[in-house]
Order: sequence, then structure tokens, then C-alpha cells
Amino acid sequence: FAPFVYNFAESLARFGLEVVVVTPLEEGEESVKCEGLMTIYRVNTRSAIFSILKLVHKIKPDIIHVQAPNFFSCTGIPAAKLTRIPIIATVHRAEVAPVSNPISIIRKLLLARFNGIVAVSNHTKSLAVSAGVEASKISIVYNSCDERVFFYGKDKEVERKKHNFTTNDNLILFVGNLIKRKGLSSLIESLNILQSKLSDFTGIIVGEGEDLGELKSMVDKYDLKSHVKFYGRVPEATLSELYTAADVFVLPSTSEGHSVALLEAMASGLPIVASDIEGNRESVEDGVNGFLFRTGSSKNLAEKLAIVLSDPKLKKMMSDKSYETYVQKFSTKTQIDNYLKIYDSLIKKAEN
Repeated sequence: FAPFVYNFAESLARFGLEVVVVTPLEEGEESVKCEGLMTIYRVNTRSAIFSILKLVHKIKPDIIHVQAPNFFSCTGIPAAKLTRIPIIATVHRAEVAPVSNPISIIRKLLLARFNGIVAVSNHTKSLAVSAGVEASKISIVYNSCDERVFFYGKDKEVERKKHNFTTNDNLILFVGNLIKRKGLSSLIESLNILQSKLSDFTGIIVGEGEDLGELKSMVDKYDLKSHVKFYGRVPEATLSELYTAADVFVLPSTSEGHSVALLEAMASGLPIVASDIEGNRESVEDGVNGFLFRTGSSKNLAEKLAIVLSDPKLKKMMSDKSYETYVQKFSTKTQIDNYLKIYDSLIKKAEN
């Protein structure tokens, strides 16, 4: 299942909750195993409703929490209603993004069956309202990241040497899926423009996706092979090293709920250069912990990158502010405390 779901469940367990994770199984025997502080059940998708109902009767949870509701996870709704256990859903972006009928009607009916909806940003809340959720039913709890892996203060030079970068390299990092929504064509075009402003820079692109071939063709077209490295998907430990090694994190998306990669970068103390869209504005204070650039403008993106990379004092100030902002607004403790308040409120309502 998705890493952010695993990390969130593990965080709940570390804060003292007994956590059971249910995840879909396409083929094979249903199974249960203890993994760290959690118990993980793998449930066959073909019999999910019955398997989850049986499981709920067995473990008798105080609350059922659905992350990123989809067809599989919404099969938990009948179990919650039949056992009178409160059920909530966290929506990130895609689950409430505009869709056509009849999917929008079905989605609205399903979302109405949750006792509460948590949105990961104000932008996601506005999408949820447009999808038909009552605003009064929605709480906002920001995403967080695994602070045991992503943190500020590690030795930058040590991590650079591991990946064959030098002290003088200006390292620009992107992490995410290589899809249209992430705006990577703007990033490649901005690196082409940046060639006339900086001589020593490398764009590090971490992730996989359907646009990889197109992006590599753009790199060839602009003769950027010596300036761009595609890393594919990497383990968390390697990703942490790259955040530490980098000088700036870039997020050129055309749409975001609340990017976990952006939070990982902030927790690692990186200045941010991000597109000026609603999801990003809730993390990036323009001119403080980074810059917001005109969405889709490769020229403006190149200008902002050049400003950060050519001013060591500004870069250091933005690094410090990035980490401070993360700790103040997005720490795991803040996230879990907010969820515990929501859980407690819904459980008390159910008891009454």
C-alpha cells in the first residue's frame, strides 16, 4: 500500500494507539501479520465487504479511518454502519477532484456516509465542498513526513560525495511522479534557460511515470545531458541523502493537494521554488522559505532558481525558515494531535 498510508499508521502506533491496517489483495490467500507496531490484514478485493465486516466484528475498533477513499476502502462503510462505529475519510486531492457524472453522483453519496471528512489542505477542502461534502463536516489536518528519515542538519558534503557531486555543484531536486500534472516540461525548459545564467548546476529528477521518455527527449533537444540526472524510484535512505545533498527543491505542479515530497524537502531544510497554486501556497511563504513562480512559466522558474542558487546568504536563510515552518505547522506531533482530537470527538458522539 501507499508509503504515506504506512507512515501515517506507524505514526499513530508510535503515539500509543493500537493500529490495524487493512489493505487490498488482488490474488492469493488473505493474510495477517504483525509488522513493527502494527497489525496488517491483506483482504481479497473480491470479498472485501464480507471480509472487512468479519474483521470489524473480531477486533471491535473504536474508529475506522479511510485514507484516500476508493472503491476498495469504501467497502468499510457498510461494516461501520452495521456495527455503529464512527468512520472518517482523509481526502488528499484526486479523491475529490472534478469528475463527470455518474461517478460524481456515486462519489457524493459515498462521501456523505462518512461521519467526518479530513482534508489535507484548504485547497483540498474547497475541492471536497465542490464534490458535494458539507463544509461543516470537513476538518483540515496537514500532511506530515517521516522525521526519522527526513531531517535538517546532516552533513551536506558527505552526502554529495556519496553521489559523486562536488562542493561547487548547484543541485536542483525534484521528487514525484513523472506525469503531466507535475509540470516537469516547465522544469526542463527552465533548466535550458538557466544554462545562460549558471554554469555548474544539475537537475536531479527522482521518480517514475509515463512522461519519462518525453522528458528525456527534451533533455536531448536542449543538450542538457550533462545537467540532468534521472534517478527513477529510490529507497527512502537514498532519497534522504539526495534531499541533504541538494541546494533547492522545485515543485512545478499545475495542481497539488498538499505535497508530501515538499514536506520532506522542508523537513530536510531545503529552500523551495514552487508553482503559485493553492496547495503550495499553504507551505511556501514567498520570499521567506522559498519562492512561488508563475505556474507554467519556465522563464519565471529559471529566474527564481537563479536567485536562490546565486545568493548563499539567502539560501541559508530560506533553508532555516523551511525547517522552522515545517516544525511549526506540519510536524508529525501536530498532525497526530489533531487527528486524536477528531477521533475523540467522533467517538464521544457515537457513544451519546
